[in-house]
Amino acid sequence: MLQHARAVFHADEVKDLKSLAADKIEDIRYFDIAGMDRVAAICMCGRSGTELVASYLDGHDDVIMLPTNRSERIYQFFECYQSLPLRDKLIAYAIFADFFKDSFPIAPANYYAAVNSLFEVYGHWSPEFLESRRAFFLFLHVVYCVALGRRPRSPRPLIVYQQHRRHDELARRFLEDFPQGQFIHTVRDPITNCGRLFEQWFKGGAVEAPGLFTAGHVIRHLTRADMPHRGMESRTLTIRFEDLHLHLEKTMRAVADWLGLPYRSSLLDSTFNGVPWVVKRGTTSWSGPRPEQAIRDSKNISFTDRGLLFAVFKEDFVAWNYPYPSVYKYALVRALTFILVVLIPMKMEIISARTFIKMRPSLRRGGFRYAIDCLVRILICRVGVMTLLTANFCRRLIFGIRVLEMR
Repeated sequence: MLQHARAVFHADEVKDLKSLAADKIEDIRYFDIAGMDRVAAICMCGRSGTELVASYLDGHDDVIMLPTNRSERIYQFFECYQSLPLRDKLIAYAIFADFFKDSFPIAPANYYAAVNSLFEVYGHWSPEFLESRRAFFLFLHVVYCVALGRRPRSPRPLIVYQQHRRHDELARRFLEDFPQGQFIHTVRDPITNCGRLFEQWFKGGAVEAPGLFTAGHVIRHLTRADMPHRGMESRTLTIRFEDLHLHLEKTMRAVADWLGLPYRSSLLDSTFNGVPWVVKRGTTSWSGPRPEQAIRDSKNISFTDRGLLFAVFKEDFVAWNYPYPSVYKYALVRALTFILVVLIPMKMEIISARTFIKMRPSLRRGGFRYAIDCLVRILICRVGVMTLLTANFCRRLIFGIRVLEMR
């Protein structure tokens, strides 16, 4: 990875790299590294708009961030490559996270020059700090910002970090580095969310077992991601995906107030690196709010699946103000519905099983052993989904659950 990074930098090297680095030293000095402790982590609950809310924060003059999901694996990378010196970490992460290609690239020469400038300014700081996780997190964002050619309004800007997954261990590390850190969790109508998350993960999965088990992964995620990190309720803001499309200004004013940011009209523009973030679905593309995205969608969800989701995730519908049949407020109705429909395979499972069977050419040739193997795998998936649903339904119905709350 380091060899690749150095090859990229060498291939894009400017004639006077020292001069370019010297131009960036003043930008590096502008930041008050020691005082930068304002960081907000964005976390998802399914397909709920984490990148969308980040895109609205991108253009604010007191925010720095990496575009899309490029900051998601910062902690994973640091744990894997702790032995690398800070300079090598910064160079390697640029390749690891694809800084120089896709929709929002930056120039390799500018990034490399910013890294060199960083060590001109901070190279004399204690090795203990320079090799720390906090330093890597801070310097990565500062170097990226300088390479991009931006200078925030304050030398202590807010850093927006895509934690993405709801993961207590990641959150713990994050707060060890930034004790004043805050969390923004995005949520979405559970009916739409379940079907959309399945579609994304199923298409992105492997052909065999991972694709077959997609329904179980979706249920497992949704039953865990609707809660705040343990003990962090007071520093958590919950926003609805639909409000980012239907009530954008009101929602972003609330986000800005929560983060201590002055409101700016740029909070209504969906961009990354100052470039409009264009979303494509089939032949349709758009940037920013699109009211059609807020309509409940039952794709990949059957009639019985809807009843099951109403019964299991009733607390989510209530806490997040999504419509649901009022009869589900009665525990007996929830329990009866669950008992009646939990034995029926979900539409997600049926889609996965059909695709799995079609991708097994041995079945078409009449292979008995392969047919038994296929049936066993499908049954294992069915039992897994039922077990997940039953365990979570009983826990929620009997002991209750504290889900993310709207403020």
